[in-house]
Amino acid sequence: MKRSSMKKQDIATIIDLHFEELTELEQEIARYFLQVDTIVDDLSSQQVTQKLHVSQAALTRFAKKCGFTGYREFVFQYQHQASKQDTHSHKHSPLTKRVLRSYSNLREQTQDLIDEAQLERVAQLIENAERVYFFGTGSSGLIAREMKLRFMRLGVVCEALTDQDGFAWTTSIMDENCLVLGFSLSGTTQSVLDSLLDAKDMGAKTILFTGSPSKDCQAYTEIVLVASHSQSSYIQRISAQLPMLILIDLIYAYFLEINRESKEKIFNSYWENKKLNGYRRQKRVRKS
Repeated sequence: MKRSSMKKQDIATIIDLHFEELTELEQEIARYFLQVDTIVDDLSSQQVTQKLHVSQAALTRFAKKCGFTGYREFVFQYQHQASKQDTHSHKHSPLTKRVLRSYSNLREQTQDLIDEAQLERVAQLIENAERVYFFGTGSSGLIAREMKLRFMRLGVVCEALTDQDGFAWTTSIMDENCLVLGFSLSGTTQSVLDSLLDAKDMGAKTILFTGSPSKDCQAYTEIVLVASHSQSSYIQRISAQLPMLILIDLIYAYFLEINRESKEKIFNSYWENKKLNGYRRQKRVRKS
C-alpha cells in the first residue's frame, strides 16, 4: 500500500484490508487494536507485549504487514487518529464499525475510478438506443433487473436477461439500434462476455461493467471499471455488488439530465397509472 493512500484511510480500515494476510497471532493483535476501549490502555510496546503475551518482534511484524515502518509509527498514527474521531463512533460495536468501514472503503475506491466523461457517453448511448438490454448472471443478474426497473420508469424500452438462453435468443434479433450493458464483476463470466461480442457482431453497441477487464474487453464500445473487494471482504459479508449499484445511480443521474423535463413527465405518468390501476382493482374487488 502506498504511503499517500495510507494517510487517507483510518487505522482500522488499514487493519481490515490486511487482516487475511496476518498470521493467527498477528490477527489477535489486530483484534486488540480494533476494540473500542484499546485507546485508553498504555500502548507502549512493553505493556502491549505483556497484555497480549506476544513478543516485540510480533508487534513489529504486525505493524509492517499493515504498511508501517514499525510498531512505533503504527501506534503514533493509531493514537493520533483516535484523538480526532468524533464521539458518535463510540456508540457502535467493533463489528458494526468494521462493516461500515468496508462500505466507506468501497465508496472511496469507486470515487477514484469515476470517469465523468464516460458517464456522459454511457448516458447518451442509452438515450440514443431504440432498445436497451441488461445482461447479468447470479448476483449480477439482480443488477440487470434493477437497471431495467430504474430506466423503464423513465421511458426506456429495455429488458433484463439473466441466463445464457436468454442472451442467445436476444442477441439473435439485435441490430445497430440496440445497446447491451453486461455485468461481470470478476470479468470472467464467459456467457456475458461472449454474448456482448455476439451483440457487437449484430451491430449493437456494447458496454461491460467489470472490476477485472481483460485484453479481449477492448472489443466493447465502453468498459466501465468497478471497484472490487479483496477476498477478505467477502468473509466480512459485504455485498460485492455495492459498487455496481453506485454506478447505476450515477448513470441514472446523468441520463435523467438529458431532456429532464420529458423524463420527469414519463416518470410521473408511470406512478399516476400505477395509482389508477390500483384504484380500478379495488373498485372491481368491491363490486365482486
